[in-house]
Amino acid sequence: MAEGPGIMVNRRTIHHFGPDPEYVGGMGSVIRVFTEHQMGGGSVRSHPTWRPVAWLGSIPLALRAARHVLVARRHDVIHVHLAEDGSFVREGAIVLLARLLGHATVATIHGANFLEFTERHARLAGFVLRRADVITCLDPQVCSLVKALAPGVQVELLANPVLMDMDSPSAEETEEVVLFAGEVGFRKGADILCQAWNLVAAARPDARCIIVGPDGDFDVPQLDRLERLPATDTAGMRTLMRAARVVVLPSRAEGMPMVLTEAMGAGRPFVSTPVGGIPDLAREGGVLVAAGDAAGLARALTDFLAVPGLAGAVGERARRFCQETRSIDVIDERLGVLYQAAIGSS
Repeated sequence: MAEGPGIMVNRRTIHHFGPDPEYVGGMGSVIRVFTEHQMGGGSVRSHPTWRPVAWLGSIPLALRAARHVLVARRHDVIHVHLAEDGSFVREGAIVLLARLLGHATVATIHGANFLEFTERHARLAGFVLRRADVITCLDPQVCSLVKALAPGVQVELLANPVLMDMDSPSAEETEEVVLFAGEVGFRKGADILCQAWNLVAAARPDARCIIVGPDGDFDVPQLDRLERLPATDTAGMRTLMRAARVVVLPSRAEGMPMVLTEAMGAGRPFVSTPVGGIPDLAREGGVLVAAGDAAGLARALTDFLAVPGLAGAVGERARRFCQETRSIDVIDERLGVLYQAAIGSS
């Protein structure tokens, strides 16, 4: 008797390849949501190819990950998470191996500098991407580029899933807390935030700023009412997010930062910059200032701190937007359709 599509969905395994999901932030956080919520149908597993804090130790991880491709079953799906530079070479090899073995292969493009990477390595990027059955992107500009690099491959705009926090209180009810979460470096504008904070602190005597995340290439100076915290886990981030009035990310380059969609899912407005896919989010839940504009950043943060009702209204609009467009249920349904498309074309 032939097996129906429902039976095949239940029996298939979705294999995710990318950074270790135990590390909070970026691609790892996305993969963790996919696996913890078993998104896309069937059984969902992750196979880390690298760890952010242990590059040499990542070599055995990548080899073990490749072995999972070798032993995957015919109706399984290989879902590879790609960024620029070393990630593209390492995870790109997984794409090529999956294609060689005839597996349905989905590639998701992450990375703040992917556009610049493809300008330097267009032939390599096209060679790898054309081996995928389906490619998903986080912002329209990357989608347009990928369609040109991989004609004939199904390319779709697909948001990262957001773990909604419907129990988070309104931003209107919080104290005057500004939260920065991410790698503390120049790319994410930690230096600009510190410049802006001097202005905010002078204008708002009760305001506090919390910077949380792994060390990058910027050392946070000691400033009045600014606290530097190390990277934390999912529960710790939820606690910090609930305590914040506004989230800030003055990046110079981004893809589609998870911290902003997580802020929106918790009913928090944000102040950020018009880079990557951030402008699409800002229309529903944030304010944009030019990258490098410390004075403009300070003014935008002060507006939310000084007017709790404004923070609450923008935050709740952001939460509704995320619930309707990128909640677990919404993205789970879209993923299931894309996985079926990949299986059909492999």
